[in-house]
Amino acid sequence: MLMSQAAFVADANGVVDLSCHAPTAGSYQGIDAMGLFWSRAPVAGSPEPHSSGLSRDPSTVTLAAITEDGKTSVTQCIKMTFTSADVLSREVRERGLVGRMFEPAKPGPHPTVLVVGGSNGGLAWSQEMAGLFASHGFSALALAYFAAEGLPPTLDRIPLEYFETALEWLAAQPAVAANHIAVTGLSRGGELALLLGATFPQIRAVVAYVPSGIVGPAYPASGNGAWTLGGQEISFASTLSYEEWDKELAAGRAREGSFDWYLIPLQDADYAAKTSIPVERIQGPVLMISGVDDGVWPSTALTEFAIQRFRQKDFPHRFEHLSYPGAGHSIAWPNAPTTMLKSKHPVSGEDVDRGGTPEGAARARQDSWPRVLAFLQNALADG
Repeated sequence: MLMSQAAFVADANGVVDLSCHAPTAGSYQGIDAMGLFWSRAPVAGSPEPHSSGLSRDPSTVTLAAITEDGKTSVTQCIKMTFTSADVLSREVRERGLVGRMFEPAKPGPHPTVLVVGGSNGGLAWSQEMAGLFASHGFSALALAYFAAEGLPPTLDRIPLEYFETALEWLAAQPAVAANHIAVTGLSRGGELALLLGATFPQIRAVVAYVPSGIVGPAYPASGNGAWTLGGQEISFASTLSYEEWDKELAAGRAREGSFDWYLIPLQDADYAAKTSIPVERIQGPVLMISGVDDGVWPSTALTEFAIQRFRQKDFPHRFEHLSYPGAGHSIAWPNAPTTMLKSKHPVSGEDVDRGGTPEGAARARQDSWPRVLAFLQNALADG
């Protein structure tokens, strides 16, 4: 169970308006109409919050207003859902693909978004995001590429041809405007979104959440690359070994507790160029979103490798990097709880600290989500 609380002083008319009034105490500070929603946190001793994995299933939120003396109490239950009730959804198990397709109720074809998750694998994140997109008028395919039945167990030598098949499948769907397809992804999926855009010209726009402009290795580490094309591994950047890290620390070239173990190898311009994604090949605009205080990887710095390449190669389309101080690795849709920043990784079992603060993540989500929708609506418009 999740809970938040805040205390307010009503105005002269006995009204508390969350869009105008700041709490005097509670789980969030400052004026924020949705503060009670994103500041919800697990109650000690209660079961772990659980998602069914189906974006259509609503969650119930109970709002209670209690006077200071505790004598007057009003409660109201509301249901929050990622997917509008009229959105059409179906499982996809064709041509080796594993995913779920979401379509607006209105007949298509519609601009379409291919949605890929990150190193968690499966469909949990991508289904929720795809359902949201469909609720805003896009067709959307949530696509798993590992850690799902019939797919590889880990992010290791994933063939990009798998995603090419997904794009071909999408183009044949009546609800899809085949010339108006974008891709979005989170974390390693953000890296993948940039890589897919650079590889397949039928992708007309890219939205990358907490991504990297540098190709990364397999995860968990195996010595392999994460991606292949034509049977060959795509060149990837390696991090410092433990021995190399100790040497850099001893020489004063690295800072304890920093991401220097990730970034020091990329100070070699030739190495960075060899392992960077050729983002200048993307056939449309690109929006990238990062957290300055990312605790998983240095997404702001890694995104800047893509920005530098856009500028160096005179990229002809719009590109933008939204970087949010106080935000970590947990940036996506708004108004969801942002307090659970630490967890066990579902694939590797490692402890993960996403970094940033709940407030920072909430602000980043609230600001970026309408920008993402506007970006996609403009990028995939007719013309």
